[in-house]
Amino acid sequence: MAQSFQDYLGLDLHPRQAKPRSRGLTMVIDIGYATGFVEDILAMYGHLLDVAKLTELHLTVPVQQLRRKVDAYKKHGVRVQPGGIILELGNAQNKGVQTLERLHELGFDQVEFSATASEASDWAREKEMLSAAKQLGFEVIGEVGRKFVEGDTTRKSERELDLDATVAEMQAYLNAGASKVYFEGHVYRQVVGNTADEILAREKTGTAQVVELARRIGQDKIMFEVSGQMPYLQRRAQQFWLVRLFGPEVNVANVRLEEIQILEHTRLGTWPIFGFGPLGDHPYIKSAERGKGVASEKWWLETKRAA
Repeated sequence: MAQSFQDYLGLDLHPRQAKPRSRGLTMVIDIGYATGFVEDILAMYGHLLDVAKLTELHLTVPVQQLRRKVDAYKKHGVRVQPGGIILELGNAQNKGVQTLERLHELGFDQVEFSATASEASDWAREKEMLSAAKQLGFEVIGEVGRKFVEGDTTRKSERELDLDATVAEMQAYLNAGASKVYFEGHVYRQVVGNTADEILAREKTGTAQVVELARRIGQDKIMFEVSGQMPYLQRRAQQFWLVRLFGPEVNVANVRLEEIQILEHTRLGTWPIFGFGPLGDHPYIKSAERGKGVASEKWWLETKRAA
């Protein structure tokens, strides 16, 4: 990477694992951004991005334009996957293997397996498809949890996880060859809370469930989705809380492309997050001030919540 503004100024930031990373991953959800816009964003922030998910909204895009976009991401060392709905659609039409083969031809190198939209639940067929994807050279990511509580076996109610069932589903994907699993963002926000006030109010209930899930599966194996469709302050609150819980090397998914740098500086503790009081007030900088120029090793935990 070329010299950064930070390096030019001689300033210290929290050190982050360089790409290709195994932890602290950032995944963006590309809902059909113009390719020129993507190329300009990547020129500035491509080193901060690890995975791009091209959603089903690309199904109506000319294929030559899709190839150009895939190539743009891969030029910057970003892995490219289709949205899980694309594979679900292929499976529903009995064209799952064909879909995988053509995605591979287009340069996609990662695929997501989930059942967030379909009513079918055929684990034997899912494993066959997962095996086919691995044989083609894809990295496989599973997804656990449904967007709606009806039919969601990972939840006992809207706000309560069935931890045993969630762990079992995640572990099944990992045992079948997935490198990581997505934790459905709609489940995460219903359990933990949407706003800063809700998150703080549910800390001993909602947050505790997510912490226990990460303990049982392993933090580095989970990609935590935070929906880019929520209001700005809610996105910031949920992303900040993940950093507060698990540190800068937490894996965060479904980031908006134009907010890669905001998430990165939330990870680094140099971007203000409102609604959490002192917890969100530039915690890295505050820690450096307290340490006479050197931030503590776990600066994100250093500031205590007001009583």
